[in-house]
This record gives sequence, structure tokens and C-alpha cells, in this order.
Amino acid sequence: MGAKRTASPALEAFIDKSIVLAKERGYNPAVFIAMRRQYGTVDAIERLVQSGDLQSGFKRFNQLNLLDWAIESAVTRFPAEFTRNARQCAEWRLQQV
Repeated sequence: MGAKRTASPALEAFIDKSIVLAKERGYNPAVFIAMRRQYGTVDAIERLVQSGDLQSGFKRFNQLNLLDWAIESAVTRFPAEFTRNARQCAEWRLQQV
């Protein structure tokens, strides 16, 4: 497996804040946290947004009115850090709500 791609400090801070906000509302995104630890922030996000179906975390963030802090929003907010396919997948998911 290749080296982890390094996320910008701004992206890391955005993701850290999104996790704090989710936990404050009673949701612990444990799967994402574990994937982030294993693959790094950028690769974990890419893997999740490009999977075939809407993730439970995305649905939970929507229920908690936190879509502005979802990983899909991170992709659209920091587009230069992600592949074109990841950007398209993230945009598609955000259009589904």
C-alpha cells in the first residue's frame, strides 16, 4: 500500500471539529475515526465517499443537522486535497438530501 497522503492543517482542524460537534450531539463516528487512524484523513475520506451507498455516518450527520461538517462537505470545502472522483461522489451525496 502507498504512503498516506498528508492532509492540510486546515482540513485536519475541520475534521477534528466535526468529530467534536458530532460527539456533543451524542454520535461517535467510531468507524471513521478508526479508518482515519489507519489510512490517514484524506485516504479515509476518499474511501468512504467513493463507496457505493450512503454511509451511516452521512445519514447520522444529516439527522443531527451537521451536514456542513460531514466528510462530504470537507471534500467540497477542500477540493484540491481530493481526487476528481471523490469530489464528484461527495457532491452527489450532498445533492441527495
